[in-house]
Amino acid sequence: MMKKMIIAVGLILTLAACSNSEEPSVNGNTVEDGNASNENNAVDHGIKENKDEKVGFTVDDEGNVIEADVPEEKASELLAAYDEYIAAFNSEDIDRYMETIAQEPDGFDREEDKAALAQAFEAFDSKYETNDETIVKYEESRAEVFATLNVKMKDAKSSDAIEQSGRQVVVFKKENDEWKVTSVHFIGNQ
Repeated sequence: MMKKMIIAVGLILTLAACSNSEEPSVNGNTVEDGNASNENNAVDHGIKENKDEKVGFTVDDEGNVIEADVPEEKASELLAAYDEYIAAFNSEDIDRYMETIAQEPDGFDREEDKAALAQAFEAFDSKYETNDETIVKYEESRAEVFATLNVKMKDAKSSDAIEQSGRQVVVFKKENDEWKVTSVHFIGNQ
């Protein structure tokens, strides 16, 4: 039963993280993963989403995630979209959750994501708990939100439960003047 739970956690954490690129969508903290220091000694934790775009976050010498320069009103809109994405997941309301997802996501197939989540919601009581929500990249029509994430899952038919924690970057894009999730990347804690 525990193996089934671990597979389910992996499924939920990577549902939206299925990248279309040949690159792995999870940073394994190897030498090749882009953890090289830049000129101001910040460490860049990056994931290649496609040939041109790199998703990730940078930390300063103290280990704090470096925040992007975002106009206050735009930051409020983006963080509200992020909060709704998490709340919709936690409500296990598939229609509400799908409202937060882009019509044409870059990192996954929308219908496959919906079907897999419906199965997961039926089999498990799941909850995302986030902290340190930080906008780490901002452009007018694309942005990235970093957070530390703790996923708690309990089998709906038993008392078996499992937790997984790590760091997550949710990539948003503008659709019809609203922020929608287009890809999700998760780096699990060891």
